[in-house]
Order: sequence, then C-alpha cells, then structure tokens
Amino acid sequence: MKKVLIATAFALLGIQFSLAQVVQGTHSTTSGGDLRFGAKVGFLGSDLFGDGIVDNTPLPGFQFGGAVEMPLTDELYFAPELLISFQGTGSVGDNIRLGYLNFPLMGKYHITEEFAAEFGPQLGFLFSDNLDDFNLEANPIDLGLGIGGGYRMDDHLYFQLRFNMGFLKVIKNVKAHNAALQLGGIYYF
Repeated sequence: MKKVLIATAFALLGIQFSLAQVVQGTHSTTSGGDLRFGAKVGFLGSDLFGDGIVDNTPLPGFQFGGAVEMPLTDELYFAPELLISFQGTGSVGDNIRLGYLNFPLMGKYHITEEFAAEFGPQLGFLFSDNLDDFNLEANPIDLGLGIGGGYRMDDHLYFQLRFNMGFLKVIKNVKAHNAALQLGGIYYF
C-alpha cells in the first residue's frame, strides 16, 4: 500500500510538471491571469495534541510537492497542492515520525497584489510511520484545516506561512491530533 501511494504521488507530480509545459499564458497579479503550476518546498514544525499525548515537543520536518493556482476573480484563487510531508512529534525518548501525502485545497484571497490570506481543508494519506516501535496503530487518513497567508514577491515566487490542525485521531485508541506550522515557498512556472 505504501509503495502504491508513493508511486501515485510521483506520477501525479510528473503529470503536473508536464502539464506546466503545455499550459501557456501570461500572468498578471493585477488581473485574474491564467492557470499556473508550481513547485513547492517548505519546512514545518509539527506536533501531536490531545489527551493521550504527554511530554512531547515539536518535531522539525519538511515537505515538497506541487501547487496549482486557478484564478476565480482578480483577487480570489483556488490553490490546491499535492505535498509529501514528513511530520510527527518529539519526546524525551524516541520521536514519532509520520509521512503523509497531503492534499491542501486552499482558497487564496489577495488583499493586495503582494499579500494574500489562505484558508481551506487538507486531506492526508499516511504512507509511512514508526508507530510499530511503540506498539501503536496509525489511522491511515488525516483530515484537517489550514489557515495562513502569503507574500507574492514577483510573478514566479510566492512565500507562505500556514498553520494546519487535524480533526481525526492520528493513533487509533489515542486522542491525538496533528498540528503543523509551515513555512514554504512556491516557484510558479
């Protein structure tokens, strides 16, 4: 199952990057513009919160993948992403490490040409974990909500700061939810 998810993720990224070569058009931050594709990379600090988690600390991680920007109006965009995210939680002993294929489905509202607010749901599929080391079983799906903002430096570079909070239990029979603070950058082609 894990190999299928990883292969699917890379296939989707490959399709996305090949489509980026086909979709042509100019983009202007002062008008709606065209559909655009980009590559995203970022760092995150993640943790697990809930009644079943004690003595934990944020765990540094990273994410990478692709992003699409679809203008709906001059200020409003639909901005879905496909990300491989490495997150978890730190503890006094061993760290809990979780690998997700995340699909943030963000709405982006440009307050100005440069600054935008972001909000939307995120669906995640677990493809790796080390919970067997702790005799625990992971929930294979995560559902959460993201909120944040971004800064468009130019027509190609966009930087984001986002907080995501999960609603589903990460570990079966333990009340623990994902939370992550993300700092990322997107290069639009």
